[in-house]
Amino acid sequence: MYYICHMKDMSPSQRFISSNRVSKNKTSQLISVRLPEDLLERLAAAGNAEGFTMSDTIRIVLERGLRAAPKKKGPTQ
Repeated sequence: MYYICHMKDMSPSQRFISSNRVSKNKTSQLISVRLPEDLLERLAAAGNAEGFTMSDTIRIVLERGLRAAPKKKGPTQ
């Protein structure tokens, strides 16, 4: 079981209890991002609720957010 009280002692990937992979995109690239502790806790809670790994959770959240974001028009001339 996943316990929030020990989160600060854990690495980001240790906060996720599942290792189930959602997709295997062969064209993906590794990036590095620093996240505030509270955001990392929220991502871990969401990923654990769905049974996703950290990478899959972040990928899904980004995809959903970008899909839901209103499209902005380019610069006007």
